[in-house]
Amino acid sequence: MEYHLEIFDNHVILIDKDKRYLIDTGAPISISSENSIEIFNTNQSTDSTYHGANIDEISSYVGCRLDALIGNNILKNYTFRIDFENRLFSVWNSTPEEVINGENYITADFQGIPTIDVHINDGSTVTSWLDTGAKISYINKDYVQQLSPSDNKHDFFPSYGEFEVPIYDIPVIFNEVKIPFKFGVLPSPLELGMLSGKTSAIIGADIFHHFILSFDYMQNRIYVTKQSK
Repeated sequence: MEYHLEIFDNHVILIDKDKRYLIDTGAPISISSENSIEIFNTNQSTDSTYHGANIDEISSYVGCRLDALIGNNILKNYTFRIDFENRLFSVWNSTPEEVINGENYITADFQGIPTIDVHINDGSTVTSWLDTGAKISYINKDYVQQLSPSDNKHDFFPSYGEFEVPIYDIPVIFNEVKIPFKFGVLPSPLELGMLSGKTSAIIGADIFHHFILSFDYMQNRIYVTKQSK
């Protein structure tokens, strides 16, 4: 199955007829205003809130109408591809042979939020969440102590509200390809809760401006294709 992708303020939004679904690998649950939704030709149960926010409040934070947030409880049952270059979201019940045989892959831990290792420009290996719901990528403040911010951006987290963060330019090596990348630094309470342990970074939707990624939860793999542009 293929669906049109809308990229709204760097959020990954799947369009299915008149429905708009935020794709969020950083969320363990899915939410909507109903008890269930129809997606990928099946009915799926949904919760009413995520970190205390309902779908109308999430819509307000994102800045556009959303009918549901789709999290890992649904996504884990499929292989899916996010393709910013062609504005396509593809989903399969199992990974197609052409993907397995035709694309490189990196190993990921799918026990919660998809977790991968990336390398930043000083050679450090950084354990990172790959969070499609994050419009900004983040890194622990310890990695930017000697750097000056190049920008500031606004973001939100449902239980925290809106905030502004400094942005730093830090090249990343992903799938053995060096790419320019930008990281924010979270407000201290959020960093303490998210990036104070083994996981030191969040790779957000910025990665899809460089690569087409296919998520295979069953095989613990993320298949990677470099964008042609």
